[in-house]
Amino acid sequence: MSTPETEARRLTRGQIVGLAVASMIPAVGLAAVPALMFVSAGNGSWLAALLSAAVTTFVGLSVITFARRHVAGGSLYSYLSLVFGPWARLLAAAALLLGYAAMIAGITMVIGVYVGSFLLSQGYAGGLELPVQLAVYAVALLIAVFFARRGVDVSVRAAVVLMAVAIPVVAVVVVASAGTTGLHLGEQLSFEGGFSFSGVFQGMAAGATFLMGFESCAALAQETKDPKRDVPFAVLGIPVLLGVVYLLATILQVPGLFASADGLAQGMSPAAALALNAGLGETFASATDLVLAVATFAGLIGFVNFGARFVATLSDDGLLPRRVGRPDPKHGSPATAVVTLSVIGFLVLAVAVIAYPESLLSVYSALATLIVYLWVFPYVLICAAHVTLLVRERARRPLSYLAAVLGGAAMAWVYLNGWINPPAAPVDSMSWVALALIAVTLVALTLGRRSAAGAGRAPAAVRPGTAEAPEAAAQGVPAPRAASDADRVRA
Repeated sequence: MSTPETEARRLTRGQIVGLAVASMIPAVGLAAVPALMFVSAGNGSWLAALLSAAVTTFVGLSVITFARRHVAGGSLYSYLSLVFGPWARLLAAAALLLGYAAMIAGITMVIGVYVGSFLLSQGYAGGLELPVQLAVYAVALLIAVFFARRGVDVSVRAAVVLMAVAIPVVAVVVVASAGTTGLHLGEQLSFEGGFSFSGVFQGMAAGATFLMGFESCAALAQETKDPKRDVPFAVLGIPVLLGVVYLLATILQVPGLFASADGLAQGMSPAAALALNAGLGETFASATDLVLAVATFAGLIGFVNFGARFVATLSDDGLLPRRVGRPDPKHGSPATAVVTLSVIGFLVLAVAVIAYPESLLSVYSALATLIVYLWVFPYVLICAAHVTLLVRERARRPLSYLAAVLGGAAMAWVYLNGWINPPAAPVDSMSWVALALIAVTLVALTLGRRSAAGAGRAPAAVRPGTAEAPEAAAQGVPAPRAASDADRVRA
């Protein structure tokens, strides 16, 4: 007999994995990750890609430790309170709320860049100018909101189809580029042209943007049929699968990026520049931009879904107004949260491009770095929480200890490296911008929680399968079910 809980959990393993992978927009990652790393790391880009894959995998091992034990809509935000209590919960809430807004802004900007590059190839000189870009951002977000409001099932189908269409096109570009220029493995492995750890870590921070948020599918645990099995599989599959794919793509593309320097300097997208250099022709190059612009909608749809459910969880817990988490009466999706997060993402992006209208690439680099810096804080905390659990359990698992320590330390260094070896402006300011934004958001969330508690607001209904009751979460204290899970962990 079906119950409300089983009816709510309708995503199969294939569906949640499909949405998780599609949301990371692998087709765009194949085209963009090597280029982002190449700017800072040059022939050391392969090392930056390897470190990015390894570190996010280590963090993923810590995340799935909790995903296997608890079903919660807040992902890292919910897991951390089981170990560290309210302070970690609030810090994760602030960092992830900002991170989702920045991620949506960044993905939307990628769509704008590809559409602008396509318009340039068609002879329209204003494709990358501010009015056109703002119009593209608005239309892109409206489309994403349409799919997200209609529910996660519709979003899954749209995202997977978009991913499937784009990957073959990008694969042709990558293979053709490698075939034209060769791999120059001797130059890459010997770091010819100079090597610096700061450059490699800066490249890692930039390229890791396409792996940040890999654990976001855990926000759909309450809508998954077998969350304690399928969510960990989806979470860890992202850094392992895409990390290896991006490493190989970087090795294949670096020689072509050196050869395409002139095209990149003129504002062409990396995929279009590589296609032209490989002799695929202008028509194929411009078509690649259009395909990638469409494919990027998969990531936008996915993160609007993930982020909206996180926002709805904060609303249920009393950190945001209750109306923000209100579900759509027809589709059951957190429609108000979808719209709210999309509007915030658009405003973030609009302010950024208005502040630096002369260089969209600089704005994107800054946003990409900001996304990484914002996610660093909850990633370091979840690794620390994993170590704490191992100690409480008196577990003799040296590899688990090592993975958690290495993951947390490496993520912390990615952030500290921005202070010690600052990149060029405006990216250099993102280290303190991230800190300032988190501090301001922390204050706002704390005041919101106190206001809700002072008003004696009635708690929202617990969602099916959730690990925490809203009234307890609003005080930063795990509810009975979460507490019993935590007790079993400590036993």
